Amino acid sequence: MNQEQWNAIKNRDASFNQLFYCGLVKIKTVCRVSCAYWKRDIKNIAVFDTLDDALAMGYHPCSHCRPDKPVWAGSKNELVSAAKKYIETHYMDRFSLETLSNYLFINGSYLLRTFKASTGRTLLWYHNHVRCEKAKALLTHNEYSIAAVGDMTGFASSAHFSHVFKKMLGLTPSEYRNAYLLALDSDNERNSRVSPAAEDYSSNTGTGSESVMESGATSQS
Repeated sequence: MNQEQWNAIKNRDASFNQLFYCGLVKIKTVCRVSCAYWKRDIKNIAVFDTLDDALAMGYHPCSHCRPDKPVWAGSKNELVSAAKKYIETHYMDRFSLETLSNYLFINGSYLLRTFKASTGRTLLWYHNHVRCEKAKALLTHNEYSIAAVGDMTGFASSAHFSHVFKKMLGLTPSEYRNAYLLALDSDNERNSRVSPAAEDYSSNTGTGSESVMESGATSQS
């Protein structure tokens, strides 16, 4: 084991996955470099160039990082997609970077860098973005209180919900709901109002709403 390999092992650097494999001597388990489920103890680590080399020495694949299963092979786009999917599925949960990186079997720092480089946003921003988009849909329903909407989208408190929502969208949840309802009322009023020109045309041609209804009645009789 050289210094570069040891540094990669200590940092759980996923960019070294498939370049070499780590064998845990005491329990005869072979892992990916990025595996988060074992303590980094240089005295308990054997390095293998290939997975087959480790298997030939009697090591069995780690049940957590599964080095025997296909991986992203360095595809950053797939890693970002997997992170987004996890967040979109667990947006109501208060999970940590460690939770997410362990789920993806990836180094946390590498995940942060890759996500930011690919999207231009942080993982925290995306988590809040998903929550706020869910909240926007719920705020269009008057039957849910602001506190209820915050709770339904995973925020710790109403104050936290309002703070994050305004930071993301420039409006508090109450302001967003009021603006939505005002716009909805305006649209309904506009649609129900008949323009003067249309009224004049109807009276002159006899093709107003009454004549249309009479015409329909005639055709049905």
